[in-house]
Amino acid sequence: MRIRDLAEEVVSPAEAFVNAVCAQATRSSELPYVLSYFPVASMNPFQRLLYSRAAECGFAIVPTLQINQLGRVHWRGRSVLHLHWLTSVLKDVDTRRAAEVRIASFQSELTAWRAAGHKLVWSMHNVLPHDCLLPEAELALRRTLVEGVDAIHVLSRASVEEARKLYDVPDDKIFHTPHPSYEDWYANVDDPVSARLDLDLPAASFNVLFFGSLQPYKGVIELIDAFTRLRERHPTRQLNLVIAGKPVDADYVERIHGAVLDNPAIRFIPSAMEERQIQVLFNAADVVAAPYRRTLNSGVAMLTATFRKSLVAPRAGGVYETFAKDPSLLYGSEPGDGLFEALERSLDHQVAPEIFDEILHSHHPARISKEFFSQLAGHVFAQATATA
Repeated sequence: MRIRDLAEEVVSPAEAFVNAVCAQATRSSELPYVLSYFPVASMNPFQRLLYSRAAECGFAIVPTLQINQLGRVHWRGRSVLHLHWLTSVLKDVDTRRAAEVRIASFQSELTAWRAAGHKLVWSMHNVLPHDCLLPEAELALRRTLVEGVDAIHVLSRASVEEARKLYDVPDDKIFHTPHPSYEDWYANVDDPVSARLDLDLPAASFNVLFFGSLQPYKGVIELIDAFTRLRERHPTRQLNLVIAGKPVDADYVERIHGAVLDNPAIRFIPSAMEERQIQVLFNAADVVAAPYRRTLNSGVAMLTATFRKSLVAPRAGGVYETFAKDPSLLYGSEPGDGLFEALERSLDHQVAPEIFDEILHSHHPARISKEFFSQLAGHVFAQATATA
């Protein structure tokens, strides 16, 4: 596998670049554009889906495992460096002075990349990182990045409005391509009865699913509290909650363990799930809950829609844009309009099949990928040949 070969240094970054260009040359007689991206998301297939029609659009794709490997091969006038999450720039930095040094170094890299003829694009996955320790440094990093890139890819239109509360985002740099669905990526051959048997859930129960990494901003403790209230309010309903995901914050996982202890109505699976197991979780669920304290663009929202399940989540950002045709189970922050009330509504509400049809049609990975490359090329290459 190419990414494994890069990680084990079986293949050098330069070799990966040349191999991608040569592979694209077998598809077209025209000189390809090259998109090198960083960082590589190992768990979430978002990048694979976003880039799934790269070759068709005239782009060769090069994964990059270390930020200092970006831009090493010059491909003047036809190279894009695509930045996603920025965690590595300020990793392990705990003082303002150290952050200033890192940001200055990053600014120098941006300048050097552009001087070498690379075009720069940033995908704004979040306005700021979740639970960041140095918010002022993170803000300074994003201001530096916004100034230094040629284009900014937003996955929801609300991203721009939210970002502008904290830093400038120029109109002429923005292009919008939403999060793709996960259609055709995850297996989906399991039926609800078998899925419930696999999870040891009663056949007639109403099941709520939380799926995702276990971190404080995900609101799992709040979900447990709301679910407990829901069972108290509806003692005659057979209700179950499944919490499944990769442990990220050890202290938070311990809190969850304590909160679910001796509660037979809650299944806690603190584990990174294999792809083949995803269908079991979602097919066993009646509704999915994503009670994030802060959210902008949620892959879980698209995963939920892919499995045609209703979503309980905050009424914000890309989540709202995805379920705008039926936001019945989305909630706000006012009294009487919170997580508990949305969970209670979910007991008797189902999203109409035609709404899922529309979501999956407009967010199909092939459609989104073509749109992304078309808009990207239009922003950074004057004579783009990428097709829509």
